Formats: sequence, structure tokens, C-alpha cells
Amino acid sequence: MLDEKTFTDYPATDIRRRLKYIIELTSIAIIYIALAKLSLALASIHPSATPIWPPTGFALGLVLLLGFGISPGIFLGAFVANITTAGSIGTSLAIATGNTLESLVGAYLINRWSNGCSTFDTPAGVIRFALICFIPSTIISATLGVGSLSVAGYADWSDFRSIWTTWWIGDLAGALVITPAIVLWGIAAGHALGI
Repeated sequence: MLDEKTFTDYPATDIRRRLKYIIELTSIAIIYIALAKLSLALASIHPSATPIWPPTGFALGLVLLLGFGISPGIFLGAFVANITTAGSIGTSLAIATGNTLESLVGAYLINRWSNGCSTFDTPAGVIRFALICFIPSTIISATLGVGSLSVAGYADWSDFRSIWTTWWIGDLAGALVITPAIVLWGIAAGHALGI
């Protein structure tokens, strides 16, 4: 005879865990879209490039706090924000891929070389965090984003450099300003809740 737990406890727990994950990803996507839409109101050189991009900091901060498993929420948010702004399905997929990779690469490097969420505990950690944001992670998003828009004809190749620079600076500013606030708030909230 089969144990009653086989059919009652485990599936319910599994369903609750999956539902929680879906709600988490959906919430992340909605917040990402809202931040993106607010940020795009500042766009001047190109509809997709803005001088500060808070979604970068939001995504990087959440990946540092919650792990790589939240990346589908970031991808979905970035895709919807871009498909409803300018470009095509192809460019929106490329931009969403760049935005997602930016947060994953940044978090991986910060976890590996800068003590993860504790990176803000020391001046050396802050410098490593800034360097990781400055070069490897934000370059990914700017290059994939502007490259896809240029290849698809949504941005002139003659404007590539100025759009790329604006995109990169916007992502860098978002990472440097928003990520520390999210990570430090998340750590403080975790301590307050006893997590």
C-alpha cells in the first residue's frame, strides 16, 4: 500500500514552491518594466538609450540577493519593456539577452572576486564592485543592444558610438547607484526579519 504522503504532502509543497517562484518572477518582471518605462522618458539620443538605467541596478542587486534563478524574470521584464518601446521581436530578444547577461555576469564576478553581497563592507570591495560594473558587465548590454538595433536598421551606424556610450553610461550609473541601495536594503531587511 502506498503512503498517503506520496499523493498529498509532496505535490502540494511542490505546487506551492512553483507558484511562489512564478509569482516572484512575475513581480520582478513587472517592476523591471515599470523602472524601464520611467527611465525611457529620459531618452534623448535614441528611444532605447537613456543616461541612467535603474533596471540594471535593480537586476544586479536582485541576482546578488536572490541568485541566478531569477534571471527569467529579468529577461521577461526587459523583453516586454523593449518590445513596447522600439524595435522588433528580434532586437527586443537581443536587448533582453544583453540585459540579463549583464546582471548574471556582474553578479558572478562580484560573487567570485568581491565577496558577493558583502562587497560594500570594505573600500576595496566597493572599488572591485565599481570596476566590475565599469568594464565587463555593462559593456555586454550596450554592445548587444546597440548592435542589434544597428543591424536591424533601427539605429544608424553613424550614431553607433554616441548611442553605445549613452547606453553604457546609463547602465553603469544604474548599477553604481541602484545596486548598493538594493543590496544593503535587502541585507538590512533580512536581518530585521531574522533571515
